[in-house]
Amino acid sequence: MSKAKTKKLLKKLNQKIDLVQNSDEFKEILKTLAKFHNYSYQNRILIQLQKPEATLVAGYKQWQKKFDRHVKKGEKAISILAPFTYKKKVTEEKNVNVQLREVEKEVKRMYFRPVSVFDVSQTEGKPLPSIDIAVKDTNSKLLLPLKKFLETKEIDLEIKELKEGLKGYSQGGKIVIDKKLNDTEKSGVLVHETAHELLHDKESRKDMSKEVKEMEAEAAAFIVMDHYGVEIKSDKYLALYKKSYNLKQSLKRISSIASEIIGFLDQYFLNESIDNNKLKEVI
Repeated sequence: MSKAKTKKLLKKLNQKIDLVQNSDEFKEILKTLAKFHNYSYQNRILIQLQKPEATLVAGYKQWQKKFDRHVKKGEKAISILAPFTYKKKVTEEKNVNVQLREVEKEVKRMYFRPVSVFDVSQTEGKPLPSIDIAVKDTNSKLLLPLKKFLETKEIDLEIKELKEGLKGYSQGGKIVIDKKLNDTEKSGVLVHETAHELLHDKESRKDMSKEVKEMEAEAAAFIVMDHYGVEIKSDKYLALYKKSYNLKQSLKRISSIASEIIGFLDQYFLNESIDNNKLKEVI
């Protein structure tokens, strides 16, 4: 995959993202997402440790009041730390008319205590607005070589049933994919999560914004799947993340990872074709 073609595809993807972001459907989704609290980095780590598949998180009463949804019976809460303030009277020495005197004043103090929140998958009720990013199962043959590519990188893969709305996630050395997806969808998600694994190690995950990480991973998936004639709805997915970042800034990184995956898959299909022809000759 040449850089010129990658650049052309990224430009096309950027234009499609802009179209989605200007749609009424997307604006409605943004209104809903704005109601969710933007958690600190430390709390995002706590959420990730307790429930890696969590996507949208809110408190018990917030789900009821803001979203008309209710936490399902028996669901285990996710504990995070919330700041609280209180006022306290303190005395301090102050120079008054060349004399030191004790003066009383009121100050604000802050402390943190655990509070409980729940992921959207733990709730039920009024549906949240969403964008359809389903893909038809038109190229299921990609899944097997993608699994073999993961083996060469010593990345574990688990396919299991995930909560509604979650298609997959990576945990540093391991990728988990939703078994309910068709094989073509699994392939697209697998490329996305593989890009996370190879581009975003533990250190870079801390330093890079969510916007940049998701833009890079999904752009890589878009390019790989496009190479094999599969149009995944990356524009709709990335419209949720794009703020000001231009994909061209990651051209080299995206091109490198996409080319590596495509090179492996092309070689796999070439070897498979040679083996099939040899088998026909024997028969």
